[in-house]
Amino acid sequence: MSALGIDSLWWTVIVLFVPLGPSTEELLAQPESLVATILLWTLLAQCVPILLTGVMWVVWGTSPGKRALHLKIVDADSGLRMTAKQAALRTVGYLICFATCGAGFLPILFNERRQGWHDRMANTIVIEEETGDGGRPAA
Repeated sequence: MSALGIDSLWWTVIVLFVPLGPSTEELLAQPESLVATILLWTLLAQCVPILLTGVMWVVWGTSPGKRALHLKIVDADSGLRMTAKQAALRTVGYLICFATCGAGFLPILFNERRQGWHDRMANTIVIEEETGDGGRPAA
């Protein structure tokens, strides 16, 4: 969960400082669609960092937060690097976890392999990069 906190920091920077959507002037020029436009762009702004994280999973096999903590995501059965398909499934799972106000992350606290919904959907686990313990899930 510490890696998620680190990732949340860069997500926040993206959402706050990268201009996404129409300008304030454009929003005010069409007051009849103001609420719908704001809701749409707020939703998209939340999805962009998660989708970028999915791309990083494909390229690096980890996210910036996990990389900083020397963790990586691997196939739960083989311990090998996850596939692009698994990264895509994990990304969809992340979107679902966040859409349920984080409920999809709660199983991490209650199962031996520390898998949330996103890991179960993709059949992945998070392990320490330089572990001599045979690939046990990271604490």
